[in-house]
Amino acid sequence: MTNLDDDLPAGGDVRQSALNVLLRRMRIESDFPALSESIGAINRIASSDREGVGALSNNILKDFALTNKLLRLANVAFYNQVGGGAISTISRAVVILGFDAVRSIALSLILFDNLENKAHAQQLKEEFVKVLYAGMLAREMADKAQVKDVEEAFIGAMLHNLGRMLAMFYFPAETVAIRQRVEAEGYSDARASTEVLGVSFENLGMGIARSWGFPDQLVQSMKKLPGGTLKPCVSNIDRLRVLASFSNELCEVILSTPDDDRGKALAKLTARFSAALPVTEKQLSGVMEKSMQDIAQFALAVNVNLKHSAFAQQASKWAAGVAAPAVPPTAPEADAGAPRSGVSAIEPELGSSVLHEYAPILDAAPGEDGVKPQRSSEEIQSVLTSGLQDVGNSLIDDTISINDILRMILEAMYSGMGFAHVVLCIKDGRHNTLRGKFGFGDDVQNLIKAFDFSLAGQPDVFLVALQNNADILITDINDPKIATRIPAWYRQNVPARTFVLFPIIVKGKPIGLIYADQPNPGGITIPEKELALLKSLRNQAVLAIRQSL
Repeated sequence: MTNLDDDLPAGGDVRQSALNVLLRRMRIESDFPALSESIGAINRIASSDREGVGALSNNILKDFALTNKLLRLANVAFYNQVGGGAISTISRAVVILGFDAVRSIALSLILFDNLENKAHAQQLKEEFVKVLYAGMLAREMADKAQVKDVEEAFIGAMLHNLGRMLAMFYFPAETVAIRQRVEAEGYSDARASTEVLGVSFENLGMGIARSWGFPDQLVQSMKKLPGGTLKPCVSNIDRLRVLASFSNELCEVILSTPDDDRGKALAKLTARFSAALPVTEKQLSGVMEKSMQDIAQFALAVNVNLKHSAFAQQASKWAAGVAAPAVPPTAPEADAGAPRSGVSAIEPELGSSVLHEYAPILDAAPGEDGVKPQRSSEEIQSVLTSGLQDVGNSLIDDTISINDILRMILEAMYSGMGFAHVVLCIKDGRHNTLRGKFGFGDDVQNLIKAFDFSLAGQPDVFLVALQNNADILITDINDPKIATRIPAWYRQNVPARTFVLFPIIVKGKPIGLIYADQPNPGGITIPEKELALLKSLRNQAVLAIRQSL
């Protein structure tokens, strides 16, 4: 085990120095920079006034395994309570579930995926199940705690013990030493972790959460509460902190309390929080049952067997002991004669397929290993067809904006065909130009800026497509037969050698254009059936724009 004291500078803020040492050690791990970048990127999007649905969707789509799992979660009863048919695009998931919900799902999946692949994976999965359950509890109790943002409540509870979870992953030997001191000497976690690591679990977690760009009120909610009976909350940060603490303390109580002492333990916990978070044992029992059903759905999506989790089994017992739940379950009944509570009620769903309705989407979804698979023609058609269904469901919903529908169309093309980029251009009537609006793919924002060209120029390939309402595939921009028709602005700003154009013509007038590309010559081939589906998606864009006029 490394002696951190050897790395610490003399004088100065020792706690901050210890945190910096730990952060340097974590950055050496190959997965930590990727974890930090993924979470940091989502937090930057969430805090930006200029970015939104498109940026979040595009960021998630870069990770194929994340996309797959998020779509699974979006289609189970845990999240898909709004209805409206299957969800096959991240863009529709954002529309149906909300930006914040998709963000919280993505953050939890990113944490799980990055913290599971170690020799002590089972111990980490156990910790993650407990942390996730705390988040579920907080989500269900947000209203009771007067926390308006339920997703903020979820994330706050999940982050509450972030330092301990990351220490288990990156400093396993030190974590064992900390646990030994707690058990042998009766030390608190804070004292033991400070002595071994040079910084407490709490300060380690807060420091990392701050470096990942989480807002200050979430970082502050990670502070541990004092012992004894609590005072009423006076601010939203206090309410978040109390809710996160209560949810995580309840998890510890569940794990450490013998079955015969459940009632006493719950009474003691609710009494401690009574002034800050007034919740009765009966209300709490309903919340626990609902959270158990929720976590079972999440476990299904990330392939975690709850039968192997001691915490899940114990939490299931607590949920199953409820006579009259205060919060009705939303997961579908597996068997009318089966008990409704806990894992036992969910097992038939876990064993069969809650997701059978969405099998075509998921079968064609990216691989669990994050590598984009080589798809058959049938799989590509399945993804494109699912995208058409997404758009069709959205076209009849007056609450969904035209931009959201167009974004779904582009994402279906991007994901289905595996294009490097897809960009939507829309006519600017005042300047008689076509301008990039939004799209998908790496560095797509810079690519969008390149698309700003006059509709009154020389008849290059873009203008020919628009003027003749012709879908055009350019196999190689340097082919002598076509090279003179590739405009200078394109050659100067876009590195792709092959692209396809789908014009959007409304009432005989060019309104927009869908552009998709691949970097290498011959990189795009579109069989007849796939072409028909791509044209249908383009026609949905025409219909959506016509409806909005």
